[in-house]
Parts: sequence; C-alpha cells; structure tokens
Amino acid sequence: MRKIIHRVTTEIKEIILDNDIKTLILTDPDNWPLPPFSAGSHIDVYLPSGKIRQYSLCGDPDISNEYIISVKGEKEGRGGSQEVHELRKGDILPVSLPRNNFPLMPAQNYLFIAGGIGVTPFLSMIPVLERSNSQWELHICASNKNNIPCSRLLKSYMEDERVHWHFSEEGNRISIPQVINEVSLGQQLYCCGPEKMLMEFENLNSEISERVHIEHFGFNKPIDDPAYEIYLKRSDKTILVPRGETMLNALWNADIEVPASCEGGVCLECKTRYLEGVPAHRDLTMKIADRDNYLTPCVSGCSSSRLVLDI
Repeated sequence: MRKIIHRVTTEIKEIILDNDIKTLILTDPDNWPLPPFSAGSHIDVYLPSGKIRQYSLCGDPDISNEYIISVKGEKEGRGGSQEVHELRKGDILPVSLPRNNFPLMPAQNYLFIAGGIGVTPFLSMIPVLERSNSQWELHICASNKNNIPCSRLLKSYMEDERVHWHFSEEGNRISIPQVINEVSLGQQLYCCGPEKMLMEFENLNSEISERVHIEHFGFNKPIDDPAYEIYLKRSDKTILVPRGETMLNALWNADIEVPASCEGGVCLECKTRYLEGVPAHRDLTMKIADRDNYLTPCVSGCSSSRLVLDI
C-alpha cells in the first residue's frame, strides 16, 4: 500500500534547456506564494508515473513565489530524470514541503566544491551569503567549457573571481587535497557531486571533519538483481521480489505499508530491520555498524535466496 500525500501543487511556469540539463521554474497555479525554504533545501517531486525523486532547490530563498530545480538527463539511471525531461510547460507537478539536510552552518567563510549538476544547492546559498556579506568561494568541475552545468543560472557569476573553474578535458582537473589544504580556520566546507568525489572529500582530513558537509545524489542505477524471496516475520507473509524489481516496490505491491521518500538510499526513511539472509547494501548514508541489522528496501538487494524482515 503506497501512501503519498501531495503537500504542494505546482505548475511548470517555464523550462530552461541547458545541454543535458533541464531547469524547471515551478509556481503556484493561482500565483500564491509557495511555502518558504532555506538555502540548501530540497523537495520531493511526485512524477506522473508514481516515481518520487528529490531535487535541490536552486533559486533564491527570498523569492517566495517560485521553486527552481535543475535535472540532468541520466540515460543509464532509474528513469526519473528522463521522465522530468519529458515534462512540458503548464504541467501540474505535485511536490513536498521543502526539507533541508544540507543547511548553511554559521560562519563568515565558506568553501563550495561542485561536481557537475552538484552545483544546484550552492545556487540557493550564494544569494543568502551575498546579503550577509559572508565570504565564499565556489569550485565547479565539468568536462569542458561547453558543458558547464546550469550555465544560464550561473551567468552572473561567470567572471566572478570567487568562482574557480575546473575542466578535466583541458588539463585542469580539480585537486581536492590542494583545495582543502588552503582552507582558512573556521571555514565551512561543502561538497556535492559524484560519489567518488564525495568519498575523497569526506575522508581527506579527519581534523576538519566537523566542518565538512556533503550531499549525496542517491543511488541512480537500474536494479537487475535475480529474483529472491522475502519473509515478513511478524506478518507471517512470504513475498517474491521479481528480477529487476526493488524490494520496496514488491512490498508496496503486496499492500505492505513502508514509509519512503528519496528511493535512492539517502534519506533512510525506509530503513528496515532484517533478521536473516544476506542483503546487498546500496544505501549511501547508513552507518556501517547499522548494516549488520538494517537495510534500505528502496535500493538494497539480496545476495542470498531469502531475506527475513522484521515486519
């Protein structure tokens, strides 16, 4: 039983195409102000197919009548981004209330590192920092000058000396150790981008770990696990998970209520205790020790023929 509560109804007012990135400007259909959000926030987007995807809000939080999201088309993903790219101006798009797992921490100096589309949360932070006269610098990584992510949203910052460009195909690949070694005392460090970049950034220097903040995109690859069986201990039910199906969808199709939000192994809202079997963990944020007892059915698979869940 999949229960979805649409918190906010928005309409696609404008679409901006930027290489393989589609930016949607969302407004209330009757032009009422939208619920406020803080810098670094994201929303859940409820797509027509029933998929739920999370996207960072990349507009100025002081602008109350619109939400802006930018979505890169991922041909090898789980289908959410491709569905977003099929949306048209005027379409109604239900979204959640904004939530913030990547907030600006109090400081006078900030360092941002963005890998590709990972620049989006920083686009909501910079206007706030500009108004408070805080210091900031932004490092943007892309393959080349013709592949700058969200280039139209970044237009006013193209010549800003606080923005540093790193184009891998032009021999200017970012050196995260070098960038981190130059940070000032008290500077807050933020990174959003591919998982490999996040791991390097997060594990680089334990001495500054309290000032390190990362945001994961979520697991975004098709699941092609062989079929397996899950047994629900408390419910005394056996459910077959077909090949290529997620555990979460199999539970929902069997009318088992499991809360979920991101469906990408990030938010841990669907975190579920397992009692037997060998799960294939694919979440991005659960503590290693917790994986001995818990899994995330939105992305976790099964390395044995059977899993027993405490449901």
